[in-house]
Amino acid sequence: MLVPSIRALRNRYPKARIDVLVDHRYAPILELCSAVDRVIPVNRLEMRDGGKARALGAMCRLARNLRREAYDLVLDLHSFRETHLLAWCSGSRWRLGLKRVHSPYWAFCFNLGPVFEDDRLHVSEVFLSALSLLGIAPVSNGHLLELDSKLIQEAESFLNRHPMGASTLRVGLNLGSGSQSRTWPPARFAELGERILQRHDAVLIAFSGPGEESLSSEFCRRLGSNRVIPAANFALPQLAAMFSCCHLLVSNDTGPMHLGAAAGVPTLGLFSVARPGHYRPLGPFSRFVTSPSIERLETESVYQEFLRMLASLPR
Repeated sequence: MLVPSIRALRNRYPKARIDVLVDHRYAPILELCSAVDRVIPVNRLEMRDGGKARALGAMCRLARNLRREAYDLVLDLHSFRETHLLAWCSGSRWRLGLKRVHSPYWAFCFNLGPVFEDDRLHVSEVFLSALSLLGIAPVSNGHLLELDSKLIQEAESFLNRHPMGASTLRVGLNLGSGSQSRTWPPARFAELGERILQRHDAVLIAFSGPGEESLSSEFCRRLGSNRVIPAANFALPQLAAMFSCCHLLVSNDTGPMHLGAAAGVPTLGLFSVARPGHYRPLGPFSRFVTSPSIERLETESVYQEFLRMLASLPR
């Protein structure tokens, strides 16, 4: 959801060097964005859980490295205490931070702003609002990543091992979420899959990540169809390429949902505890459905939204 801001920044300053400091788990995603010159991965969890002395030493080394780069502008869109301090320690001429609604803000670390978070907006729009203070406008389709042709060829090769026609609808189903309160039960996913297979010339690509083997096995067992393709444990760049080969993706509210939208696939997000207006999948054809409890989200309501999405897609 940071990619639209990076693209807008690149569009305004085409010759600038743009470095992005990011959680190491998500570094492979930003490496797919051509607007970024350098990705600086940081293991925040290790710094947080590795003891105070070790964390302080890592922070100091990182701060020194950032200061050596002599940045003209530092934008802190994470707005954590440690990122506030890193912005300040960078010695950048201009430092701008986002003031989140429910997080502390250390004003002494910045000399521009602050930009106040409006939690009625989508997260990507909140980030873009920081750039608007600098007179930088968003760009069309700024959320999209560029996927290497080799990655896409590998994804197509994986899918082509399974029988399907040239006009067969490829529907991705992202079964996991990392949190039970956000995970639509595999039985409901199977009911949705059954409707799709009965009424459409389609294959279902069942995506799951590490530790989600039980979700995938239950889903496949319930359907028992050779038109289901298990797709487990792909690294993020390969997962993005696999998503890009789908015509439509149905996903729990989780990181891969946003990755699917960034890969250009129309994405249907399934929401419960989070605010869909703030975290919905991006893209002109993406949609969401929501329920107070993920277990109470009805299969038919998801399928009807799926049909509306399908009807809206370009022919």
